[in-house]
Amino acid sequence: MFTKITHRQREFLDVLSNLYKETNEPVSYKDVAARLNVTKWTSYDILQTLVKKGLLSVKYNLTPGPGRSEIRFVPKKVVLKRFGMEEDKSELSLINDWMKTQFIQHENESIVKSATVMARKVEREKSPLSTVLHVVLLFALFAKEFRFDVEKIVNMEELLKCKMHHTVLLSFLGEIMFAFVKEERWAAKNLSSLSRITVEKFNVIEEKFVESIPLITANEQKKVLSVLKEIL
Repeated sequence: MFTKITHRQREFLDVLSNLYKETNEPVSYKDVAARLNVTKWTSYDILQTLVKKGLLSVKYNLTPGPGRSEIRFVPKKVVLKRFGMEEDKSELSLINDWMKTQFIQHENESIVKSATVMARKVEREKSPLSTVLHVVLLFALFAKEFRFDVEKIVNMEELLKCKMHHTVLLSFLGEIMFAFVKEERWAAKNLSSLSRITVEKFNVIEEKFVESIPLITANEQKKVLSVLKEIL
């Protein structure tokens, strides 16, 4: 199938697939045009050719105004597999089950005990996905325990609904928690028995978390955020 497309068509397919990987959302021909510095009409024509060749499917995105919609494109499974982007549903299910089970197990523990356990695990962890899962789980427990303080900074419900890129949103959520931990007066009042975990150790964990987020797939990021939304 891939041998039946031209070099030019393959270039458009590559760009669209990479855009889809970045956002995990149907891609506009206008975004492909901007990335390749061509007219939007050229982009539209070539992508429609790839639809006819069975490599892309078409989605319609509703836009403001009565009866208006915008055409967008999604790589088909054969393309996702070729680009190593095929969704592993079993892994996404594991993320869902692990986060919910761990949250239930830890929500009746003290936040200090949970933070101690998570910090030790993250410090030794080599898997980017496991690192992200442990820190996001800790954030969920933290947000539940200190919701009043967190809501002074940001409306969590609205934040998790926003269209912010998954990578940016995960980083921001981590930053909220780490900012509280590093605030001496707040930490002394609310986490006074956290002396076994120093600020320096939390700095290391924060750096590791931020470095790990871009190393997991867009689907994994999206699933982590969807489960976080459910348990909060």
